Amino acid sequence: MSEDPQFHTVYLPDNYPKTTDAAVRYAPVTLTGRPVGYVWAAVTDDAGGFVGLGSSGADGFNAHVGWVARFRWAKANNVSPLHVLRHFAGLKEDERAGYVPDGAEQEAPSLDALKAVAAAG
Repeated sequence: MSEDPQFHTVYLPDNYPKTTDAAVRYAPVTLTGRPVGYVWAAVTDDAGGFVGLGSSGADGFNAHVGWVARFRWAKANNVSPLHVLRHFAGLKEDERAGYVPDGAEQEAPSLDALKAVAAAG
């Protein structure tokens, strides 16, 4: 083996932007009854994602992975991030992505403001 191996990505699904300057709609996410973070969607563009609580550890990481998969599916199927947030509210808890209570959606003036809420725990 005298040559370096060449790696090529075969397939990586698109995802929505993870940042926005717009206000965001968000809802809390719990996993087995424990708060792990917030799922969010920008109100004026196609950004969306998950912000974990610093204290959530592996559960927060797992929830993040679950939401990345949901947003990738949504992007591939032309579903808006805001619709994703609202669709999963009130549904049975997912073993990875967790649970979003129905009617818990709120608005923050910016993603940075939501991150401050998450950092405060």
